[in-house]
Amino acid sequence: MAGRKGGSFQGPLTKSGSFRKTQTPKVKGKKSSRRKLRKTIVVDDCQRTLELRSPSSSVSGMTIQIPDMLMRANRRQYTQCRAYDFRLKIGNMATGYEHNYEIYTLSNAWWVKKSIEYAKAVYLNATKDERKLLGKNKAKWNDFIITGSEIGAASNHADLYQYSPATSGDDMTAAEVATDETLYESQSAGSDVEADQDIGAETTYGFTWAATDVTGTVRSYNIFDQYLLSRDTSNPAIAAGNGPYKDLLDIDHVAINDMKQDGDLAPFDLDAFPSPWVLADTIGIDQASGSPMSQTSKTITAPLGIVILKKRTDSGGEDNLSDSEKVLLEVRKGKYKGVHAPAYIASQLKLK
Repeated sequence: MAGRKGGSFQGPLTKSGSFRKTQTPKVKGKKSSRRKLRKTIVVDDCQRTLELRSPSSSVSGMTIQIPDMLMRANRRQYTQCRAYDFRLKIGNMATGYEHNYEIYTLSNAWWVKKSIEYAKAVYLNATKDERKLLGKNKAKWNDFIITGSEIGAASNHADLYQYSPATSGDDMTAAEVATDETLYESQSAGSDVEADQDIGAETTYGFTWAATDVTGTVRSYNIFDQYLLSRDTSNPAIAAGNGPYKDLLDIDHVAINDMKQDGDLAPFDLDAFPSPWVLADTIGIDQASGSPMSQTSKTITAPLGIVILKKRTDSGGEDNLSDSEKVLLEVRKGKYKGVHAPAYIASQLKLK
């Protein structure tokens, strides 16, 4: 091969015998590399592991409102109408024998989801004119809240604790994280609407996940009962022997009757929903046998971010929570302000 001009390769020859310059590939500059680096490295700015304690040592149950705890720790709003993924870690240092901790949440069944979305739609529809009139004057942290604090153990709400190094010695001093206002620990602090008719002395109605519609000074609509009323549960019975095959001689009429009668009633209670609360997980701790002092639950989805923790002895009896027991709430990481909490979308409203 003949030597090229200057002793170096200068590209392929053209028809006229001259050399054609090849295009040098573009190399990404430092500016684009820095931009890409800025996109991939993001500092996590959400506190998702929260230490909770029972404010009372005379009850065996405690309610954990996940969005309320997240707001206190992160100083920004987390709305209630979402499904929060979490797990609990129990540190039991009070006694040296077995304990079981039961974790209850609302069910993930479709009718629970639909009930929440229907209630949200009713509230937004009932207050659309009021929200328009208020405009920017609406409270900054206002939210649609479904309450239930008037029910038994649910009235014992968890407190959030954080630490500071002691001024002397090497200990860490715990202190409860304060809040100016909470919308979760009082029945009257939830979202209220006014009824069209004066029923008794009061016409103020809230929304509740409690077992029954609440009456009294502040009434509440049970969101599950109200959603059930919106559904058509009619199921007319079909008379046996009137099917399209009754005149065919080679058809077994017993089978025809069975197919009409067996299954004409729903395989569930068509007129009522079951209780919406389910046992999502249990944690057992046996300190006497030298087991680890902390146990962690599986990852659980909590509709509305509501969790009820119940403490029991090894024989199944109730046992009071103590102020020395530390409950670590670990909320799953996600895209909603640092946590995984898909929103419940208000349904298309069809009022009867």
